[in-house]
Amino acid sequence: MNEIIYLIIILSAYILPVVSILNSKRTQGHEKNAWLIAVIVFSWLGLFIYFIVVPKQGHKKTPATRRKQ
Repeated sequence: MNEIIYLIIILSAYILPVVSILNSKRTQGHEKNAWLIAVIVFSWLGLFIYFIVVPKQGHKKTPATRRKQ
């Protein structure tokens, strides 16, 4: 029974960074896919680097510029 509990804890620790990236609003599109691959390969190290490198505000949509007449 203890082995099952340890397995669940280890599996949760591996899946948590992936879920964290998927729910993040900091990135989108192909950039998010690249970070997901990095987190799957490097797990917690990838998540730590993600939070350091990617800006907290995420992508901001800029308003369309007006044409000068």
